[in-house]
Amino acid sequence: MANPFTQPYRENGTRKGKIFSIIAFGLFIFLFLFIFRPFGLYQVETLKTLFVTLGFGAITSFMLIIFKFVIEPLLANIRWTLGKHILWDMAVASGIGIANYIYISIIFHVPLSVKYILYSVWTAWLVGFIPVTISYIIYNNRQYRNALKEADIPDEKIFWDDEVILTAGNEKNEVRVNPREILYICSNDNYVTVVNVRESIISKNTIRGTLKSVEEELRRNTRFIRCHKCYIINLDYIERISGHSQNMKVKLLHCDDIIPVSRAKAGLLACR
Repeated sequence: MANPFTQPYRENGTRKGKIFSIIAFGLFIFLFLFIFRPFGLYQVETLKTLFVTLGFGAITSFMLIIFKFVIEPLLANIRWTLGKHILWDMAVASGIGIANYIYISIIFHVPLSVKYILYSVWTAWLVGFIPVTISYIIYNNRQYRNALKEADIPDEKIFWDDEVILTAGNEKNEVRVNPREILYICSNDNYVTVVNVRESIISKNTIRGTLKSVEEELRRNTRFIRCHKCYIINLDYIERISGHSQNMKVKLLHCDDIIPVSRAKAGLLACR
């Protein structure tokens, strides 16, 4: 299985959508702190708590605007993965925690302390965990749905034929294989090579024809994906995925071959 933290991750939301998310996040912080009153806020009278928690929400939204619209554009060349994005969100939460601590120190006349700055950062991580987790779930679900739609695969259904006959568009060819045993299929000029594995033993069959015809012949078997103009792979044999959307590679089980992934298929493969 591919390491999920190395999978490509890029937010493709619009500017309007990002602004809406920032406002919603600030509103969540305000409501969470005002309703549950953690961290000693229960000792503050209700009206003052209302204004204090509104301040927390406003500062949170302001810091998100700084990070999302000022700092993030400077990092546009980074090859973002899920793991890097999680670390980035932790950095954003740290900035919010520090800003909110400075806010608290001003309104309650609390002296600055490294100990309490670290505590504020830890608190920001805890409070931000829920909305950030929800955003990741929404993102992954959207990517998954888009992948299913593009591949025209019914949700949560996998189909396998017991046997397929591959001709690659040439009636003189006839290769009978169990589709579950196909590792990958590649094309070279006017020839197509089918790479199979049975009991860890690799075998190859080369026939004259086109990869497009083979793709059509395998259409009923939903675990195959045309990841590159020259390659079709069996998703069940993926060992790991490396690289980013512009230079993604796939390592399959049972063989040492590295399969390239086209930029157009990178997002689809990452969701599968």
